[in-house]
Amino acid sequence: MGQVISFAQQKGGAGKTTVLIHLAEAWRRAGRSVALVDLDPQRSLASWAEAASEKRFEVIESAGWRGGGDVRTAGRHHDMTLVDCPGNASSLLEAALRESQLVLVPCQPTGPDVWATGAILKMAKSERVPARILLNRVPPRGGSIAEAVIALKSTGAEILTTRIGNRVAFSSGLIAGKTAYDLGRRSTAVSEVDALAAELDTLLGTSAET
Repeated sequence: MGQVISFAQQKGGAGKTTVLIHLAEAWRRAGRSVALVDLDPQRSLASWAEAASEKRFEVIESAGWRGGGDVRTAGRHHDMTLVDCPGNASSLLEAALRESQLVLVPCQPTGPDVWATGAILKMAKSERVPARILLNRVPPRGGSIAEAVIALKSTGAEILTTRIGNRVAFSSGLIAGKTAYDLGRRSTAVSEVDALAAELDTLLGTSAET
């Protein structure tokens, strides 16, 4: 049985699909078998995979009563299964969390993003699944990040050490089915994703090598 990570956030624009795609590529390049499960009606993850010139991952589109079972099956056959959850609190989201070893909640350092994390954290707690906040799209000078951290910690949220910056490299290749790793150079964006993958490996007790 591999590791299943659900990416969940009720507020749009937090970057959950972009983070998921880049982590998937980081683990693929480390030799992992990675499956992607798209439960989000917007189909951003599935659309990205369709635009790619090569098939890098098994991509499963699912919904409704099939969702939990599809996540469970993928988890049995892959080292890492990454689930793009629907934005709304629903039985489908609950089913995905129930099959997960970790819930990753991307959060921009803004009031609306911070406030939107509460429902996901409450649901993860109800399903007894550990949840971690990822500070994402952090502006170059940090912006209001200190205030965001204080607000999140006041709710008991656990925040990952790694932070992901608001970088063009993360979005520039997505429409063509690419990632920051495909830009042909070692970038800060790639270093941040590698650091995030390493932190999650430590948290989950997994190895970066097969």
